[in-house]
Amino acid sequence: MARERDTFQLSGPCYLTHVDWSDPGHRRCIAASLVQGVYVQEQERQDRRPKHETHAEMWWSFFSFKLLHPLLDRSDGSIFGAVYKWSKKAAGVRFQPPGVPKIVVALRGTVAKAESVVRDLRLDFNIFTNELHRSCRFHCTLDAVKASVHKHGSESVWIAGHSLGAAMGMLAGRKMAEEEQQFLQTHLFNPPFILPPVERIKNEKIKSGFHIARSLVTAGLSMTLLDSRARAESQKTFSALRLWVPCLYVNRQDYVSSGYVGYFANQQVMHEMGAGGIAELAARHSISEMLLSAFGKKSKAGHLIPCARLIINLSASADFKTAHGIHQWWAADIKIQCTEYRLVPAEHPKTAFHLQAHI
Repeated sequence: MARERDTFQLSGPCYLTHVDWSDPGHRRCIAASLVQGVYVQEQERQDRRPKHETHAEMWWSFFSFKLLHPLLDRSDGSIFGAVYKWSKKAAGVRFQPPGVPKIVVALRGTVAKAESVVRDLRLDFNIFTNELHRSCRFHCTLDAVKASVHKHGSESVWIAGHSLGAAMGMLAGRKMAEEEQQFLQTHLFNPPFILPPVERIKNEKIKSGFHIARSLVTAGLSMTLLDSRARAESQKTFSALRLWVPCLYVNRQDYVSSGYVGYFANQQVMHEMGAGGIAELAARHSISEMLLSAFGKKSKAGHLIPCARLIINLSASADFKTAHGIHQWWAADIKIQCTEYRLVPAEHPKTAFHLQAHI
């Protein structure tokens, strides 16, 4: 018997009967639903559910998408992603409306079931050791993204992911921006950020002090442990990423993703203090990355980026599972705050950090 949360008619955004593709809220709901479609496919695969008892299809067909093919992990055979194509025929229209993606590459997070949990947890650990880019799952993801962009163009392809899938999507989006100069619309739900759960600190002064101190330590370590070539390479990477502005969906009560709140807000605080150069240097590096490099292990923190649309769920969450879950992102009564952060080149110190806020 299918779980209620796996059934679109019971837990999905059924209220979204008319889609306005220019509405960020509608795009958020659809991207999250397509990711949920991947979760349900993997759940049903492991449950050995016969086709007439499956419920996954409604998560994409409701929005006129068709499943081109699932993405399979060669290590355990699990379904970790899917490539969807929007269909004019399914939508009942002759022309594709503006803003509609032709292709969405969607990626799930960890599934705590017997056939996938070991592999998923190993990849979760790879996030913290900055080794996720070496996995066959990432290479499969990148191949799917590149093939879609080659056939349809970057403006017609989206990446969407949740948790582990968000980390995978982050790396794929970075790779396309940095090496291909292709800037894809990217929707990352609860993307992991390697940091203690600082957002749980109630005292704002203590919280801000922590971020400032961390930036000073990170900048100091980068000057000490990294040579000028490594620092120049990181600056070049950040410059290449300045035109890519992924949408990051986070919850302050989710200690996995909430680090992005302080990461971006701290850049603005330090710029206002006249320490924009230190802030940018710290933003390009992580302490774990530099410590690994100090022991001769080349590492790059894939979660650090110069620009983003940071969407924070302000609604109360009952527990961590809810705060980190995908279902919150299509709730009809969700309260969000959207802030766009754009870090511009440090050679312009008076405008080293450009902030646009939309609440």
